[in-house]
Amino acid sequence: MKTVIKNALLGSVAGLAMVGTAAAADLPVKAKAAEYVKICSTYGAGFYYIPGSDTCLKIGGFVQTDYYYQDFSYLPKDEYQDSYFLARGALRVDARTQTEYGTLRSYFEYRLTYGGGGSNFSESTNSNLDKGYIQFAGFTFGKVQSFFDYYADNNVWGVDSIEITSDENSIVAAYTADFGNGFTATISIEDDSSRADGVDYDIYGDTETDIPALIGNINYEGEWGGFQISGMVRQLDSDYYGWSSGDDVGWAVLGGVKFNLPTFGEGDTLYIEGTYADGASEYTGINGSYAPISAVYDLYYNPVTDSYESSKSWTIAGELTHFFSPNVYGVVFGNYGEADIPTNTTTSSFDLFNVGASLNWSPVKGLLFVAQYTYGEANYNQPVYDYKGNLTSNSDFNQVLLSVRRTF
Repeated sequence: MKTVIKNALLGSVAGLAMVGTAAAADLPVKAKAAEYVKICSTYGAGFYYIPGSDTCLKIGGFVQTDYYYQDFSYLPKDEYQDSYFLARGALRVDARTQTEYGTLRSYFEYRLTYGGGGSNFSESTNSNLDKGYIQFAGFTFGKVQSFFDYYADNNVWGVDSIEITSDENSIVAAYTADFGNGFTATISIEDDSSRADGVDYDIYGDTETDIPALIGNINYEGEWGGFQISGMVRQLDSDYYGWSSGDDVGWAVLGGVKFNLPTFGEGDTLYIEGTYADGASEYTGINGSYAPISAVYDLYYNPVTDSYESSKSWTIAGELTHFFSPNVYGVVFGNYGEADIPTNTTTSSFDLFNVGASLNWSPVKGLLFVAQYTYGEANYNQPVYDYKGNLTSNSDFNQVLLSVRRTF
């Protein structure tokens, strides 16, 4: 009897096993485990491997809103807005791959800005590629911060704030040599059309550069701080209407130094920078102020000599950043400059200064609140007409900025 029962049980178990095997055979094949995104620690925080490749990718950006109040002594009240808002969003993408020649990097930052300010009373959306470049084996191709620039208004805040030094993005073809111990040198061919201010024209039209600017710099970065010496030469095309010119070449030089001041506060820095330009006013930052009634051109037509003559300008600027605590810091900045305009023209030589200060609070990582005030004043060697139709010996502006940015 026991043998019969045992055989029956074994048969039942075998039958159930066969049924289970058959059922399992009817089930779909289980999908492979999903490929998880892996962290790439080679280039710092925030990088991940693109699945199926050896390229590391970092995606970030920021959203920022600015509120401005402004006042200009030389403009009628109905020609500018006392107050206005600006909102900006930016997307940053950084892709890097290790090769036998070093890191292959591509980067871009795309910005959208909405609002209206200055003499623009209607609100609109503007888009621009702030930066977009490729770096490989010491070479840089694309739109980057000009290799002439150094301090580049580091902590002067705002979408629509002044410039006190040379600060411009340019399309470049550059090579940087790394000598070690913090020393590098760069030679760069740059499209500086955005920095060409033409001539003081009337009926003669405007002029442009025919060839790119040639720029070189020597840079050092160390524990105590750093410095940079830059030089630039460019062509000044004054043959637009067959006029001759004694100034066919524009040039500029820059010297800047940065001091790290940890004894005063962790993260404290001091920048000092001086720039001189002949036929290249945009390389000094003198046109970045809102104080002058008109900008400084590179070339002016002199009817007495029947030729074009270059302007000369220089600025010296400084900025001190001090951390009161890890989350609160203050910035004081300013510059002084002079513009030497050729005689017998329709404008006047002048000197100017700009001063400003801001208080910055970051309550949590990635969030920043800023309150900033800026004042600028220009004084003319001889009276000029303002936009109210009055002769004046000076002009000035005030600007108050309240801003918030979320960086991610």
